[in-house]
Amino acid sequence: MKRNIFIFLLLILSVNLSAQISMMSKKIFLDSLNRECTPDNYSYTRVITNYSQKSIRYVITDFYKNGRKKMTGATLDRDILKKDGEFICYYKNGAKESVINYTDDHKNGKEITWYENQSKKCEKQNIWDSKTKKQQTLILNCWDENKNQTVTDGNGEFEEIDTFITQKGIIKDGLKQGSWEGSDSLRKITFVDNYDKGILISGVSTDENNIQLTYSSLNEKQNGKKAQKLK
Repeated sequence: MKRNIFIFLLLILSVNLSAQISMMSKKIFLDSLNRECTPDNYSYTRVITNYSQKSIRYVITDFYKNGRKKMTGATLDRDILKKDGEFICYYKNGAKESVINYTDDHKNGKEITWYENQSKKCEKQNIWDSKTKKQQTLILNCWDENKNQTVTDGNGEFEEIDTFITQKGIIKDGLKQGSWEGSDSLRKITFVDNYDKGILISGVSTDENNIQLTYSSLNEKQNGKKAQKLK
């Protein structure tokens, strides 16, 4: 009899605890572009564990549909993702993909990435100047999928593959230098950019309709400067 009462009390405690955790946290659904969506067409879920409490930072964890972690870290705003501190990302199989440090939603400090087989991919150093609002990324050491080192102590050839963007060029003293060629599958464009000590000085992009955009800064590249149709 006593044992049954004890089990019953444990069940009540467990239910109450689950309810408290549920009230404190918030779960949202995200699509493949990390936009909030409905449960019918989601790709990931995000849990904000201390959502109901007033806090300087809020712990967030993203999950794949298979239940494994996709990303974990902290945000300065519970409703808008403003990364702060260490963020760890994972592949679908649970292997670590990256460790990146942030300050007030800007990369700042060490950044390390791995291939899915856990061989090291790249080591970078991000520098964020809060006074000038400028950021610089130094590419220090990189390896290809066959474990061949392509960038050593900030010098070599680097192929950068992001979610939608692929680009390749020369690294000198940790910075992009000379001509870089790439493509953006989301915007359906190819581009050729020219860098001097890590600063984009000119470039041209071409879309699927052969419309060409020229630009002389990253801001112009994102917004578009001049368009002409190629013959």
